[in-house]
Amino acid sequence: MTTKLYLDVDGVVLRRTGTVTARGSTEFEIANGALAFLSWCVENFDCRWLTARSHEGEIAEVDRAFRHAVRSRDMSEQEYAELKVLVGGIPVARWGAMKAEAFVEEESFIWVDDNPDERSLDWLARRGLGDRLVVASTDQDPTNLTSIWVVLGDCATAD
Repeated sequence: MTTKLYLDVDGVVLRRTGTVTARGSTEFEIANGALAFLSWCVENFDCRWLTARSHEGEIAEVDRAFRHAVRSRDMSEQEYAELKVLVGGIPVARWGAMKAEAFVEEESFIWVDDNPDERSLDWLARRGLGDRLVVASTDQDPTNLTSIWVVLGDCATAD
């Protein structure tokens, strides 16, 4: 059985630039190494987006976020096209009041999030599953996907 990997979008794969757009929304950019990171994740885990952008399991808002994100100058059109395919191919987890509603306690899973909600943290702690959470923020460290990759690599080889 493949481990499920739940990935947050904002602050993990998309990073906040600190700029506010003309429409008053926060500008995001695609995090450094996102294509290679997501490609590896999809090869090694059963990936799911777990994001505030979609509680209902719909990919539309996730796709939209990546479409509107600023692209790195060194990302080619081909790489951007590959990224869009990867993003759209990852299902979105359904959840309600807390992200932990997406988890099945008996399944092997890892959750990557930059700002996990308190109720989900409590849910993990009550079940002794706190080690399933990887807190990572590309907002704080633009190269953080590399660190996450190392941690996930250890998890993938442990399976």
